[in-house]
Amino acid sequence: MKIFQVCCPITLFKNSDPHLDFPLSKKRIEGDLLSRNKIPPNLPLPKGGISTRHNFRKLRAAIATFFITLYWVSNTPLHGAEPAAREPFKLRLGLGSAPAPPLPNSVLWLAKDLGFYAREGLDVELSEFQGTPLAIAAMLSGDVDIANISTSEVIRMNAAKGQPMRAIHSPDARLYFLIAARDEFKSVAALQGRTFAVSRLGSVDHSLSSIALKSLGLNPASLTMVAMGVPSTRAQALVAGRVDATSLSIGTWITIQKEPGVRILVDHNTYFENATVVEKVNAVTTKVIDEKPEQLRRFTAAIVKASRYFAENQDAWVSAMTKRRPDVDRSDAASLWNGFRTSWAVNGLMNLDAYKRSAEFFYQAGILDKVPRIEVTEWTDTRFIDGVLKEVGINSKADPVGRSVK
Repeated sequence: MKIFQVCCPITLFKNSDPHLDFPLSKKRIEGDLLSRNKIPPNLPLPKGGISTRHNFRKLRAAIATFFITLYWVSNTPLHGAEPAAREPFKLRLGLGSAPAPPLPNSVLWLAKDLGFYAREGLDVELSEFQGTPLAIAAMLSGDVDIANISTSEVIRMNAAKGQPMRAIHSPDARLYFLIAARDEFKSVAALQGRTFAVSRLGSVDHSLSSIALKSLGLNPASLTMVAMGVPSTRAQALVAGRVDATSLSIGTWITIQKEPGVRILVDHNTYFENATVVEKVNAVTTKVIDEKPEQLRRFTAAIVKASRYFAENQDAWVSAMTKRRPDVDRSDAASLWNGFRTSWAVNGLMNLDAYKRSAEFFYQAGILDKVPRIEVTEWTDTRFIDGVLKEVGINSKADPVGRSVK
């Protein structure tokens, strides 16, 4: 007995006499298939029925095409029924300085410009503030979720039983401070009795500069400290001769280095050797940690990935930096990158031993005068950076983690 199987489940067409090869009528086939609800009545069949293997193949192909088309249509959503793309998580980032400095800290701005936040599913709103106090005020009022602020202030807020907050990582352990002065001052000792501009009395730059100058043989008490606000304002005051010296980051220095009458008195490496400290961290309140852990994890991943990208791609950083800061010359930016190529936050710059030493420095320097001492675990939280490092691995070229990541 010959059995013809059409591409339709279970349906068989039989010719009971092996010696006869007569055509099966279209009507008979349609009736047989329709009785089994296998094909619609308008499905075309070969003319003259099916009497040969060739005609049978045509019928089988026609039925197969029908069911494939039916499957495709049934499994393709209508245009109006397509699921909407998931909205990105929103996160508000406070920046304690402006504009973006041509330093590793610039990753906070450039991660947005180059789409690193977006690729992590984040819509990050950048808010620039003139100093840490305003950034902290925005955190406390709920205007920003996370802020890049002075490490000492994070310790102070927790130790003084104010709003509890935690440092979750840092985009740049150093601010690359240097001391710039009027050209007539050839040594640190020559500054005795002169004016020195700081952002505010008791600020990080004030305290660190005092430590560095004392270490270099000058009693900072002999200086007249003048509070003048942000680095760009202090730089212009120095150029105009309204102050004799000030501390600036190398990023701010390059904007005035070609101006007449100014010079570097203490370079950034000498400054750091005499005042070693983790100066700024990315911090959040414990309330935000509880409410937005997923946003913080994604933010941390974006910072680490962007930092690794810039650490390996000088041209990419130079292009992004000079696009955001047209006042920064490309050749100057390239020279800066060479100076801090191993300083990127490729592992989040959250070595707790370095944080402990920094806290000790703040207490000994009087920056945290009368502030109770607390353990580093009371003002830091490694869960986000450790989670990201477990996912992307630890970079062994720089930024030692200093702990086991579990």
